Amino acid sequence: MAPRQITPGALADAYDIPTADLRRGHSALWMPLIAVLAGASVARHIEFVDEFARYRLLMGVWAAAFLFAFYQLFIHWLDRPARASAPPGLRVVVNVPCYNEDPEMLDRCLWSLVNQTRPPDRVDVVDDGSDKADYTHLRAYWEGRRGMTDITWLVKSNGGKKSAQVATFTDDPRASVFGTIDSDTVLEHRALERCLRRFRDSKVQSVAGFELALNCRVNWLTRTVSARSMVFQLVACATQSVHGQVLVNRGAFALYRAQLVRDHIDAYVHERFLWVPKIDLGDDAALTLFASRSGKAVQQSDAFAFTLYPENLSQHFRQWLRWMRGSTIRNTWRLRYLPLWSFGWWFTFTNIVTYLMSLVLIPVCIAYWPTSRPFVEQTLAAMLGWSSMMCLTTMSVRRSDESWLDRLLTALCFLAASLWTTIVLRPIRLWGMLTWYKQGWTTRKNRVEVRATPAAAVEAMSA
Repeated sequence: MAPRQITPGALADAYDIPTADLRRGHSALWMPLIAVLAGASVARHIEFVDEFARYRLLMGVWAAAFLFAFYQLFIHWLDRPARASAPPGLRVVVNVPCYNEDPEMLDRCLWSLVNQTRPPDRVDVVDDGSDKADYTHLRAYWEGRRGMTDITWLVKSNGGKKSAQVATFTDDPRASVFGTIDSDTVLEHRALERCLRRFRDSKVQSVAGFELALNCRVNWLTRTVSARSMVFQLVACATQSVHGQVLVNRGAFALYRAQLVRDHIDAYVHERFLWVPKIDLGDDAALTLFASRSGKAVQQSDAFAFTLYPENLSQHFRQWLRWMRGSTIRNTWRLRYLPLWSFGWWFTFTNIVTYLMSLVLIPVCIAYWPTSRPFVEQTLAAMLGWSSMMCLTTMSVRRSDESWLDRLLTALCFLAASLWTTIVLRPIRLWGMLTWYKQGWTTRKNRVEVRATPAAAVEAMSA
């Protein structure tokens, strides 16, 4: 952007936010290799069915799940970002809920919004009862008109992320599109404009942005989690997008048709599950489910949002536990409300079945050791081969703050991420499933967790 277009922030004149692009031109070179590996894997799974005749049903289910995974590896290449310009006349209102957020991170979030190539018409900052952060200076600076964007600031009692979003959803009857963005997220300067392109298709009800870790190079944990997140979005979410059924829009950044939200606001606010009268978790997944039931829920894979990932194990485990509690409820709703013939239903069903099978196989393999040794060795070899194929997809995301060596290291970290998910995160997922009834904020209760770094601020840009 030209210097005259930059609106300064409250704590810094400008912030150094990376640019990013998606480049998939090398996909044609990968397809023959993937086809050969897929054929070999299918042949080996057929041998498994015959070799372990006593467990033929189990091996058959396992082979079907493996084929379903390879299907995604093929189909995700069909996902392409929309290129046509956004439809004119859209009024875009973005909600920014915050709770004990680092003031500099919140300032950077707002700065990235007002300095978009297509700024939102309105931004609502909703402070959900923060008691460990002082936003006095930020509010005094941002509230009002900044550039082409009107900014409002609401302070309310603590009620959770849903209630913070609803404060915006029920306050602008003229809105055409509602945006949701986490307070620790900053948008690449073209993200909003690119996401809005998807609304050229009248059937599209929601658009997911593409989440990247702003702090991916801090330590092994952030880089490993970043690799897993990228592969999930590049493969699983891209395949879901091809079918018009993205199952979870990232909370970091997503857009929804305003009328969709208005039509489902009562269900969103008053959601209950079994004996729990108020469900707070899984808010983004709930909005996405409404979208896929009403039309298409898609991903704009070149609309990048940079967010902060947990930098220590305590934050990481609590975040994962929160996600697993929310996903337990959302998976139940998907199996109930998505059509049986839809890709989203089968993706959810397959994911649940393979997870439950893995929980059973681990103790079985231990109990029957060393007889089970060949099966364990071949399973680990298959996991290594599968991870090696998947990790290469991360090379298609090009960030201005990364070299080719950084991209290669991130790709290799996916191998570690696969083991981490299998060995460490699976038990936590089970605990999350068993304790789904615990709702509400599970992070930032006591303090700001991940802070912006001083290096994020840069000097004012001269004219």
